[in-house]
Amino acid sequence: MLEQFAGSTSPKTKSLKLLYSLIRKLGPVRINTLTEITGYKHVTCTRLLDELVQEGLIYDSGIGESSGGRKPLMYVIKPDAYYVIGVEITNLYTTVLLLDLKLDIIDVEKLRMDSQCTGVYTLNFVSRCVDELLSKHNIQREKLLGIGIGVLDPIDKETGVIINPHLFPAGGWDNLNIVDYLQQNINTHVFIDNGTNLAALAEYRKNYWKETDNLVFVSSDMGIRCGTILQGRLVRTNMEMDDTLGHMVVDIHGRRCSCGSYGCLQAYSSLPAIRDEVVRRLKRGHNSILQDIVKDVEDIDFHHILHALEQEDSLCLDVVKEAAYYFGVGLSNLILLLRPDIVVCGGTLVPKPLFYDEVSETAQNRLMHYPKSHFQIIKSTAAYNIVAQGAGCMVLDYFTEEFQP
Repeated sequence: MLEQFAGSTSPKTKSLKLLYSLIRKLGPVRINTLTEITGYKHVTCTRLLDELVQEGLIYDSGIGESSGGRKPLMYVIKPDAYYVIGVEITNLYTTVLLLDLKLDIIDVEKLRMDSQCTGVYTLNFVSRCVDELLSKHNIQREKLLGIGIGVLDPIDKETGVIINPHLFPAGGWDNLNIVDYLQQNINTHVFIDNGTNLAALAEYRKNYWKETDNLVFVSSDMGIRCGTILQGRLVRTNMEMDDTLGHMVVDIHGRRCSCGSYGCLQAYSSLPAIRDEVVRRLKRGHNSILQDIVKDVEDIDFHHILHALEQEDSLCLDVVKEAAYYFGVGLSNLILLLRPDIVVCGGTLVPKPLFYDEVSETAQNRLMHYPKSHFQIIKSTAAYNIVAQGAGCMVLDYFTEEFQP
């Protein structure tokens, strides 16, 4: 039935869609609450809910508290009624998630991007994962709603092509229509969008939908980006402007950025900036276990630095702590501008306590003079998978929400 929700103009279908969306957001929820929100008569609401139950989309959770008589019905969505695939494609990893309708991860496959991972090779990996994941979990193909794809590079949504994919370790991405390729291989709905926006969407839908309508998701990876939910809606920007947080100036006399300006956050806290600073310090004679891993310091990549961080290498720890400090400065500026209730930090380094703790402490300290500015800085609950979860959420939203990919 969910497939019928997309684009339907039938009054009845619209009512069913609205009720399903509310249960998805508020569940477990009583029928009285649903009638208050929708304005539907109790008998009408009951009939529509019964139809959603019969279709296997919702069910009574059985957790309502009785006030003396029979327990009230408390509706929730049935998470295994359908499934979605969420994909994140970056120059470091490609992640493929099998998700239920609550966006819970059922299974995951990852591909480390190297010189063999051309565009076609990577998309064939995604196609193969979809078949294998469905087969492994005995899911019929008609139970798959679609595939969502998140990419951190700018994309042309009209053509499904990544713009200037020069950071990928292998070629074959130029003019490759990702959406068409996967639709032809898998024969299902395929959507693509900016990864940071999708991360914000996933955090909001999965964790904070009930408590706030104003959320910011920030991420430090190859670039520094943010996605914003204001008044419950995803704020969209021109695709050429999706990395503006990275070009917020944090030191007017600072390092030269790739954009030509000086002191941009990108030049201090992005993964390339961290790598460049590690190389600079090694060339100045600083000691590091990296000297035992590579013969030429120019061969150092971020996988080497992540390994060194695991070994508590002092040089890499110092560089990352400095990067986190500048990220916290930029984050405090963003909070002053947007006044979100919740800030979620994601990205490759967030699972490292050193990075997250320094970011949070720096931002909090810089905003101490604004005691009425109430906000929380929270670590992403799925830092490595949140973009792919948001990509899956995009598919479900296509059928159930106003958001249209």
